[in-house]
Amino acid sequence: MSATKRHRNHKRLLCILCLFVAIPAVSQNPNEQIGLRLIAVKTEAEAISLLNQIQSGQSFEAIAKAHSTDPSAKDGGFLGTFRLTDLKADLQRIVTGLEAGQISPATAIGGEFLILQRLTFEEANWMASYNAGLAAFESARYEDAAQKFLQALPYAEKLTPVDDRLEDNLHGLAEAYRLQKQYADAEPFYRRYLALHWGGPSAPEVAEVLDRLSMLVTLSYFQDSQFEEARSKFLEAVEHSPLGEGLFTAISSILFDAQLVDEAEAIMERAAQLFPTSRGVHYRLAELYRRSWKPRKALEVFERIGRMKASAGIDAIDPAIDRLQRSVVYQKIGSIHTELAELDQAASAYKKALEFTPDSVDARLGLGDVYLQQGKAEDALKEYNLALAKDPKSAAAHFRNADANLRLGRFPEASAAAAKVLSLDARHRKAHYVLATALVRMGTQEESERELEVYRKLEAEARAETDRGRNIVVVNRGAAAKLLEGSA
Repeated sequence: MSATKRHRNHKRLLCILCLFVAIPAVSQNPNEQIGLRLIAVKTEAEAISLLNQIQSGQSFEAIAKAHSTDPSAKDGGFLGTFRLTDLKADLQRIVTGLEAGQISPATAIGGEFLILQRLTFEEANWMASYNAGLAAFESARYEDAAQKFLQALPYAEKLTPVDDRLEDNLHGLAEAYRLQKQYADAEPFYRRYLALHWGGPSAPEVAEVLDRLSMLVTLSYFQDSQFEEARSKFLEAVEHSPLGEGLFTAISSILFDAQLVDEAEAIMERAAQLFPTSRGVHYRLAELYRRSWKPRKALEVFERIGRMKASAGIDAIDPAIDRLQRSVVYQKIGSIHTELAELDQAASAYKKALEFTPDSVDARLGLGDVYLQQGKAEDALKEYNLALAKDPKSAAAHFRNADANLRLGRFPEASAAAAKVLSLDARHRKAHYVLATALVRMGTQEESERELEVYRKLEAEARAETDRGRNIVVVNRGAAAKLLEGSA
């Protein structure tokens, strides 16, 4: 489900088992269900620092994702729903003393320092039902997914303030119905999702565009007469509607995700005509061309953006932001020339980017990659080292350093750089391969075999994940039609 942002994993760190007991503790309401979020860290100082950040207004979920050592971090610390009697007595006292939405003090448990948040009834039940729906959807059990998303929807509607969780819920429902070919059921949820996502219609003409778009998306996999009629009415509504830049961009995004590539491009081409000086609109158009394998068109638009002058007067762009935007554009130009094997033009573009932002790690890495393809490994290594000087924790820069040294036959240096990558990202497949290659060249066969085994395992996992993704999202509308009709 491409527009859905959350992927849930219910495995929990073993140390969290210390939260629970085999013998229930006494509670005045033993059947009460509560939802909990968790942040787990190693030191009290870090826990207090994070607690201060949360109390100053930062999101508990964001802090959990960034700092918690528990596997629940990827879910914003969400542990699930429990009965109070499942918790140890000391934790019962902490949790029952919290109002819904409140956060506990840092508490030492099992060698770690924990911060707990008690969720509201609505949020806890929404997350439980929504996660079940998401799991069913990812297993292609669309009927079950729709039921779970429907169960979650009333809770999502009660969450305050209204946020992307309601959007996720509505989009999940629409997609689950669409993939069952229940278009009449899908269409109203698409309409609600679109209206929420873009802040609601500001004029009757905009409302009509959203209505036409929701119908078009529900029919997106089938180019029959009904689809063509919906397409025609949608494009006609766009022509007569006062859409803003943001709405044009949002509409093109949802069309592209529905595999309506031509329609997405047509929308952004229209926007580029209406907003000829908007870098944002032209950038989105260039990215669409690139994603739909039209590099020459993308290159033309990026070069047009590069020639645009910064806005003046009340809409003037901060000079630092202007330089950053121009640098990003020239990096895009460089990457496209690289893909087209036009290496001299690519190098020139990356050098232009560095004129605007000399400290850009991405531009340095891009230029180094071009040098490496040109057979200039020493020049490439120089750029990679300059990138590392700016960001010593860049796994990408350390990996390129390892790769360049391997090509130059400097195996100890390649081994050390690859090991540094793995200290930053233990699942970096290519780093395991480079390390294994360097080690075998250094005569350490046993260690090399161990690294190769890890590489093979990670490679197999990556292939399996790719295959699984293909089963969830079919990116070709024609193939999808055959699949849904049972003939693929």
